Amino acid sequence: MRLRDAGALSGAFLVLCTFAGCSAFHNNNHVIYENKQDNPHFKSDVNTPHAISQNEVALAEEYIKMGKYDLALDRLQKAVKAEPSSPDPYTMLGLLNERLNRPEQAEANYAKAVKLAPDKGDYLNNYGAWLCRSGHPAEADADFRKALADPFYKTPSEAMENAALCAMKAGKPGVAEAYSQQILAVDPNNTGALQTMADVLYRRGDYMNARGFIERYMTAASKPDPEALDLAARIEDKLGDHDGARDYRNRLGGEFPQYRPTQN
Repeated sequence: MRLRDAGALSGAFLVLCTFAGCSAFHNNNHVIYENKQDNPHFKSDVNTPHAISQNEVALAEEYIKMGKYDLALDRLQKAVKAEPSSPDPYTMLGLLNERLNRPEQAEANYAKAVKLAPDKGDYLNNYGAWLCRSGHPAEADADFRKALADPFYKTPSEAMENAALCAMKAGKPGVAEAYSQQILAVDPNNTGALQTMADVLYRRGDYMNARGFIERYMTAASKPDPEALDLAARIEDKLGDHDGARDYRNRLGGEFPQYRPTQN
């Protein structure tokens, strides 16, 4: 399962979360998007720095999707120049520099977005997800908690999912369980929380309840991810249902042949 990250922009940008997911755009009614195949164009009927910057960021997103990173970088530089105080281009620059395997630049970009919008859940979630992905899971929880404190944050479940996953990485399954239970209280079919609960219970040795959560995950997920199939197989092995475990592993091998199953 992947962290929900730099799609959580305050713009209509990537639903990426690769380490996956994301949030809504504060849509400027003056910005009009026209998709012209692989050469997108944007128009604005208001020539303000904000409208110009938002147009450039939206164009950059499209170019990133196409793999045209040089054009995306050019657009983001123009966005920063048009409106230096906007966090949107910096969050997108963080994503772009991640794609380009430039971790130091990505770190600086995500941090800059938070500096410009220190109380906004979208940017705090992105920065927390970055910290978790880049090997600092223990540091990320503070940013997720700040994101959840934003009363105007529209997708708090994404920050809670990320916080739960990051807590697991940090070796804090109890914290992960608490976040997941909060999510499931309002969204019983949330696949991220169901998978995390199954993982927490498996590690605790409560295999029967772990099976219950992973079965709920399988019902709710349109396409189970490889980690979930792997976990399901290990749970069935612990419960002595080796035929069930074999079925999950056969599915894992057929759908995700590159995945290397966990050995414990």
